[in-house]
Amino acid sequence: MTFSRLFAFIALLGAAVPALAQSGESVAAVVNGEVITQHDLDARTKLSLVTSALEDTPDMRARVMGPLLRRMVDEDLKVQYATRSKVTVSPEEIAAQLEAIEQQNHLPKGGLAKLLASKGVEMEALRQQVKADIAWSKLVHQVLIRKVHVSDNAVSSRLEAIKANLGKPEYHVAEIYLAVDDPKDQPEVRNLADRLADQMSHGAPFGAIARQFSQAGAADGDLGWVSEGMLDDELMAALAQLKPNGVTAPILTTDGFHILTLLEKRKVGEGWGGGASVDMLVIDLNSLASASLAERDLQMQHLRETLAPAANCDDLATLSKQAPSASINRLEKLPESQLPANVPPLIKDLRPGQISEPIDTPKGRRFFAVCGRSSGVSAGLPSADDLRRQMEDQQMELVTRHFLLDLHGDAIVDIRRREG
Repeated sequence: MTFSRLFAFIALLGAAVPALAQSGESVAAVVNGEVITQHDLDARTKLSLVTSALEDTPDMRARVMGPLLRRMVDEDLKVQYATRSKVTVSPEEIAAQLEAIEQQNHLPKGGLAKLLASKGVEMEALRQQVKADIAWSKLVHQVLIRKVHVSDNAVSSRLEAIKANLGKPEYHVAEIYLAVDDPKDQPEVRNLADRLADQMSHGAPFGAIARQFSQAGAADGDLGWVSEGMLDDELMAALAQLKPNGVTAPILTTDGFHILTLLEKRKVGEGWGGGASVDMLVIDLNSLASASLAERDLQMQHLRETLAPAANCDDLATLSKQAPSASINRLEKLPESQLPANVPPLIKDLRPGQISEPIDTPKGRRFFAVCGRSSGVSAGLPSADDLRRQMEDQQMELVTRHFLLDLHGDAIVDIRRREG
């Protein structure tokens, strides 16, 4: 560390830590001058154990606390960078995400806070985790997406590799990834990885543990379908030995530990083809039963004006929230042969972000937008669009991992937590 960074570090600590010390708060870590208290860490540990169905014992707490603190440091770095990039998270966005979690778990409004409180978990711990997740998602889609580019040649090369693998096994996989940023942390991370794998072998849910502990990829760890050459050789070898729903022992690669579970297995080429399909949005514009034709036309005009800036389906979904009477349903890989006869003529010439002419429904009017098409190649191969999306997701995974490493390299972090 340079002298200038050292003095800056001392200055940052001097601004934040004494006030906490005077109040009796124990400091677990300081991240660019922002403090994570031991109380924050204890609350997050309790949340993670409860929501991932792990046993809450002193031994388990000691195993998870260090990796959880490192994840909290990562989250602070993400939120700090998002703030510097003018990416903000509103209280309304956090509330909407918490409400979605309630609905996913079939809880009434306010039921999530009551459930957590009954288990001794502070709602603020979940709120801070949700805030970091939203900030990171926005940062990825607004800033890091610019670093992702998959060329036509790369898509063609992947397609040739798939052709070469036709008939060979491929695996639908989910992953828990635990990074080892510093070699001295490897024993502690290995300790946690072993414990998580053991708990899952006794029935702890893989997806719930991935959401709390995995440091990369989708929230539930789903990697999609992978085949030869798409993962490190040691990971592919471990998958070949798994039965569906089986879980591997922790596997050490150059960047950390991986725990895999096999969701499904098939041969390359199975499950593709079967005719043309379309990804689409269905937009329902609901009207009062008493509304006149003129009122309905005015309502439709307002919807079109609201959605006019859209360049794709994601834009349409976002802008539609400004039209209170509109509701959206996204349908993926819908066989064109199953579409009602009056729909294909409406969507055949639509541009990205454009909505169709309406059809009347008992509650109002319905519009359609095309998000993507698949020709359903008879040879049993994925479309170029499907391949490109998959490759972009994989490239984004690498971009985000390297970006987080860069954030750590530029950060001033002091880990102070007491040992378990």
